[in-house]
Formats: sequence, structure tokens, C-alpha cells
Amino acid sequence: MRLYPKIPRLKAEALVTAELSREHDVNWWIKGSRKKSEPPLEALMRKENNKAYQYYDQLEKDIDSTMSGLAPELQKLVRECFWGENSYYDWGTIGAVYMGVGVGQAYSIRYKILELFALHRGVLF
Repeated sequence: MRLYPKIPRLKAEALVTAELSREHDVNWWIKGSRKKSEPPLEALMRKENNKAYQYYDQLEKDIDSTMSGLAPELQKLVRECFWGENSYYDWGTIGAVYMGVGVGQAYSIRYKILELFALHRGVLF
């Protein structure tokens, strides 16, 4: 989940890497045979055939879905402590400063968040 703010950059890198690496594109020779170029269709085909792009896109959707399932105060906590300026805090500190609970309770909340994320990713316990 900590990777979330970097996902747009990683998706763009996946598309650029695929564009620069023509040896993996089996249809590159067809491009000149079409009479009319269709950029939206070509962009869609690049995204559908790019496994790295698909992985990051699905990861982003799963994190969005997980966040929407959390209570508003937990959403704020995740935004600030996972992706914000205080992302270097450990969970003991997060529990004491942000939630007013002990270390055990803070880790319990963390595990519930990660369990919800795992369920969205399709991981069964």
C-alpha cells in the first residue's frame, strides 16, 4: 500500500518501456499497413498487452477499493501515515500520536487494514 503514490509513474514507465522495446511487440510491422491511424485504439492495445501496466493498474484499483471500505478516520490515517509526510513513523508511534492507543491496538488496526487489502487482492486466509 505504501507504493500507491508512485503507481502513476510506474504505469507510465511500463508503457514507455514497452514502446521502446519493439522486440517484445509482435505487431510492430502491422503499423504501416493500416491506412488510417487510430491513436486511442493503439493506446488501448498497448495497455492491454503490457503485463506490468496491468499489474500496477489492478494494484491501484485494489488500493482504491480498500480505501473506500475504510472508515473516514482510518482513511485519513492511511493517507497521512502511509503516503504523507509522516510515512516514516512506526506503528507504535502512529498508535500513540494519532489514535491514542497502545502498540498492540495499533498493530491490530494495521492488520485489519492489510487484511482488507489482501481480500481485495484475492488472497485468502
